[in-house]
Amino acid sequence: MGLISRLFGRGKKPDEAGRAQAEGEDAPAAAIAPELATALAALQRPDFETAFALAREHVEAAAPDTRADAHRLCALALSELDRYPQAFDHWHALFDLEPSAHNALQLATVSAMCDEVERGEAWLMHFDQINADTREMSPVSARTNFISALNRAGHGQAALAHLEWLRDVYEQVRVTDSTYLYMRGIPFLSAFFDNSLPMLQAQLSPSQVRHWYSALDGKLDEDGQAQLQAWIAGLPAD
Repeated sequence: MGLISRLFGRGKKPDEAGRAQAEGEDAPAAAIAPELATALAALQRPDFETAFALAREHVEAAAPDTRADAHRLCALALSELDRYPQAFDHWHALFDLEPSAHNALQLATVSAMCDEVERGEAWLMHFDQINADTREMSPVSARTNFISALNRAGHGQAALAHLEWLRDVYEQVRVTDSTYLYMRGIPFLSAFFDNSLPMLQAQLSPSQVRHWYSALDGKLDEDGQAQLQAWIAGLPAD
């Protein structure tokens, strides 16, 4: 599913879009006001400075859809330019127009990139509340996005609680079959191991890292248990 289609497509209701994403369907084609076409083209080139400059001219347009897409383009371009405080303002303006779970998640991740961790946590909770009704996306995918933002912004300690939340998901589902996990937006167990290890090693001692993974011992299916034991056996010793 293309980024632009996901962000600008208006052909499905939130719950329908969420089901389509889970089932691997294509999103509706991007739909955007003609006056924003050049800004969108600049974003796709990519020329983020030009995209921002062109989109900013339409943030006070009369049509709500045009205002929303102008703020969306501004937010995307500014994020690519690492101008996160400004990007947050545009995501917030967009949320006022489109109070979706997706936009709440953007506010959470951009807050993390602004070093506003508590604000990001609050927006993540808001995402959970909205997404419980709209089912726009997998809660696990959302959490992994937030973890990634915290890690990139240097807030590895704050990311640990969310890594534990993600670890608990595997305990709850127990099944580690790749197709089963994919259909629920849960990373493959091997990907979870690979991606979590550098973050854990940056915050914990080797023995603590092994203990952290050992929390899953006996709580996975047979294949998962074998993967877990092999993974722990290969971890560095103190």
